[in-house]
Amino acid sequence: MKENIKKGIQKFGRSLLLPIAVMAPIGMVMGLTNALSQSYMIEQVAFLGNPVVQSIIGSLKTISSIVFENIPLLFAMGVAYGMAKLDKGIAVFSSVLGYITLLVVVNVYLTLTNALVDAETMASVGQGMVLGIQTLKLDAAGGIIAGLIAAKCTDKFYKTQLPLAFAFFGGKKFVPIATFFFMIPVGFVVPMVWGLFTKLLIFISPVFMNETFGVGVYWFAHRALIPFGLHHVLASIVRFTEAGGVYMIDGQQYIGILNAANKVLFDLGPDNPAWKLAPGLFKYLATGQMLTTLFRVPAIGLAMYHTAFADNKKSQKGLF
Repeated sequence: MKENIKKGIQKFGRSLLLPIAVMAPIGMVMGLTNALSQSYMIEQVAFLGNPVVQSIIGSLKTISSIVFENIPLLFAMGVAYGMAKLDKGIAVFSSVLGYITLLVVVNVYLTLTNALVDAETMASVGQGMVLGIQTLKLDAAGGIIAGLIAAKCTDKFYKTQLPLAFAFFGGKKFVPIATFFFMIPVGFVVPMVWGLFTKLLIFISPVFMNETFGVGVYWFAHRALIPFGLHHVLASIVRFTEAGGVYMIDGQQYIGILNAANKVLFDLGPDNPAWKLAPGLFKYLATGQMLTTLFRVPAIGLAMYHTAFADNKKSQKGLF
C-alpha cells in the first residue's frame, strides 16, 4: 500500500508538469510585453513608441494573457491526462465538463446561502468571475479536483455496460455523465471547507502587515498555501482590501497593495514623489517569488548537473 501511495503521488506530480511547461515560456512573453508597453519604458527606448511596434506588443500581451486567465482549465486537463490509465482523451473532455460543473454548483451554493457579494467586494471574500460565472476563486485547486475526479471516473466507468434501453450511454460516453454527477456533491462540499480557510485568513491578515515581521510571515504562509490553491485568497486580501493599507497618491485614495503599486509603477514611474512607496509595496508582490524563480531553482539544477556521473551529464543536461 505504501508503494502504491508513493507511485500515485509521483504520478500526480508528473501530471502537473504539462500545464506548468506551457505557463513558463508564455509567462516570459507576457512579462516582457507588459514591461515594454509602459510609458516610462517608451521614453527610455525611442523605437518602442512606434505605433506598429506597440500594436505587436499589445497583441502579444493580449494573446499570452489568455493562458493565465484559464490556469484552472489547464490543470484540469493536465491532471486528467496524466492520471487516467485508459482513454486519456475522454478523461480530458470529462475534466473540462467537471470543472465547469464545479463552478456552477459553487455558484448555486453561494446563491442558496445568500453568500454572493457585489463586484466591489468579491476579492476580499475570495469570490470572482470565472468563465462568466460568479464563484469562489478556486484557481488551480478547482482544476486539480476536476481532473482527479475525471481521471477516476474514466478508469472506473470506461467499460460500463448499461441495460439495452440505455446502451447508447454506456462505455466511454458514461464517463463525462458520471463526472458531471460526481461534481455536484463535491461542489456543495468545497465551499464549506473553503469558507473556513477564507475566514481564518481574513482574521489573521493584520499579522502580515506588521512592519517588523509581516513580510516574512506573509511569504511563508503564501508558499505553504500553494498546494491547496488558497494562496490567491491570502494575496487578494493583502492586494485589494484595507488589510493591505490605504494610500493617498496624487490626491486620490488607493486601497490595497496592488492597486497602489500599479499606480506607482505603471502610471507615475521613478520621477514621481510617490515612488518612495515602492519598496514597501513591492516586497509583498513578485520579489519574493523572483528569488526562487531566478536564482534558487536554476542553482539546484546546476548543482545536480555538476554532481551527475560524467557518462550521464550529456543526457541529463536537457532535463535539468
